[in-house]
Amino acid sequence: MGRFIRTGHSDRIFTITISRPEVRNALNSESCVEMSDAWDEFAADPDLWIAIVTGEGDSAFCAGHDLSDESPMPDTGWAGLSSRLRPISKPIIAAVNGNAYGGGFELALASDIIVADERAAFAMSEPRVGFVALGGGADRLILRLPTAIAMGLLLTGRRIDAAEAHRWGIVNEIASAGTVLEVAHKWAQDILLCSPLAVRYTKELALASLEGATWTAEQVELRSQLWEKLKVLDDTREGINAFAAKRTPQWAGH
Repeated sequence: MGRFIRTGHSDRIFTITISRPEVRNALNSESCVEMSDAWDEFAADPDLWIAIVTGEGDSAFCAGHDLSDESPMPDTGWAGLSSRLRPISKPIIAAVNGNAYGGGFELALASDIIVADERAAFAMSEPRVGFVALGGGADRLILRLPTAIAMGLLLTGRRIDAAEAHRWGIVNEIASAGTVLEVAHKWAQDILLCSPLAVRYTKELALASLEGATWTAEQVELRSQLWEKLKVLDDTREGINAFAAKRTPQWAGH
């Protein structure tokens, strides 16, 4: 158990809970390091077969990156997942208990199954605060949705509710208010009816077809290059300042 991330396990199921409710479970560098350690523990423990990731409270799964923190990410990237060249082969279920914005949406997309509370909403909101979805969001959304729908979400940062996310196949199941963990556990129990190794090999084969067997070094490097460009822009600083002041950014284009 870390400062910002709680973990627990029972019946082969490992649960990771983001515990920063005061900032809508936004992740800073320290919490990403704790997430990375938790994923490492899950991947390495032969007695842990399925992970469920969720947020504390009922209003936010994860509001994305904590813009007040500019410390570096761990080597494994955003939420301890985005820069892993090889995906974790064990199944991951996102129990989206509330809003999943920016990096929170990316964390859900890095999971294999998404269960969403009926009150949840999703947005790839990075461009609205001067950022880019570098944590796998732009890569995965364009693969998993029709191009026009994905680009519409990526280029506007607009919000969609759980029902629309389900309609487009982003979400597997909508849970009634307050029951998302219960529904996620039902999915986990269905997975546990299967051979754990067969499940992992199935995931590896499916992801190899969808995303490639690994994130290419070129993809990871491109994200790093884009971040280096972003962090020196006036617009990036304006986005951070506007977010902190709860005002509309005034973009200058440089």
